Amino acid sequence: MINIAICIDNRFVMQAGVFMTSVCVSNTCNDITFYVVSDSLSDDDKVKLTDAVIKYNKNIEFESLNLNKLKDFPVRKGDHISLATYYRLLLPVILPESVDKVLYADCDMLVVDNLKDFYDTDISNYSVAMTADMFYDDDKITTRLLYDVKDHYFNAGMLLINLKWWRKNDIAKKVIAFVIEHKELCLAHDQDALNAVLHGTILRAPSRYNIQLDFLRKNPSNMIIKDDDVLKESLNSPHSPCIIHFTGPSKPWHTHSFNPYDPLWDYFQERTQWKTLQKSEEYVGYMKFKKYIKLILGKLHIMPALITRYISVDREILEIKNKFKGIQR
Repeated sequence: MINIAICIDNRFVMQAGVFMTSVCVSNTCNDITFYVVSDSLSDDDKVKLTDAVIKYNKNIEFESLNLNKLKDFPVRKGDHISLATYYRLLLPVILPESVDKVLYADCDMLVVDNLKDFYDTDISNYSVAMTADMFYDDDKITTRLLYDVKDHYFNAGMLLINLKWWRKNDIAKKVIAFVIEHKELCLAHDQDALNAVLHGTILRAPSRYNIQLDFLRKNPSNMIIKDDDVLKESLNSPHSPCIIHFTGPSKPWHTHSFNPYDPLWDYFQERTQWKTLQKSEEYVGYMKFKKYIKLILGKLHIMPALITRYISVDREILEIKNKFKGIQR
């Protein structure tokens, strides 16, 4: 059995449905239970999400959350995340005691390969398995978060969590305390807090299990990964993807999104009941104006178009689509 947890509010129902559909299509032979954690899903939302997975013979459970436990958590004006990003911290408390391992994933992700080998990773001596962040060796971040850069900095969009470890060591309480006591330090919200509390107990997972947008850049000079092997693996991961992470404020359900993997999101959305849902505008006000100016300048060849900053994954997308031909829609 593979246990997968997602944490959403009522604004991310469609995204959750697309993500779970990608998991189901990519893992037809695996027994999977989805745990959907939320404080605000309607009965209609639950029916839609249930319908999205039962047609693939997968299981789904809904777990409610009391937001009073998170009332002091910082969400700054203009952030592209919501309070739901902190829900994952409470998974050891929310999920049944019988569940001692869970794969947590953000809903701005797609799964395009079998998860079993990764889920079976032995993490009995670790708190969690995570992939390198683009700032894996950034000592400015680790210094801010009060630990040594030798323990590195990881991306929290995907977590293979040792729930038994978290419960034994009261990790949820420790991470929550760090966020509340050091709000000014947690610029990347729960990701910062998780790194601050769990550093030194994290198993680095292969980057193909959390492919971030910056791994697709033609010129990855903004990445701070000093280990040559980790850097090479991260930059090669788009060519053997398993979990694709649409990092940053521009998402594939937005107009003018520029992630090279956007067509795959459309492909999986076409398999859901949200297939006719139109893309939304990601920016408003000044940011919207700035984005349009960049697009115009790109078309006029005054500055490089956003899309030219990234490698092509057209071949990989075609291979993935061919692999899933004939699987129930």
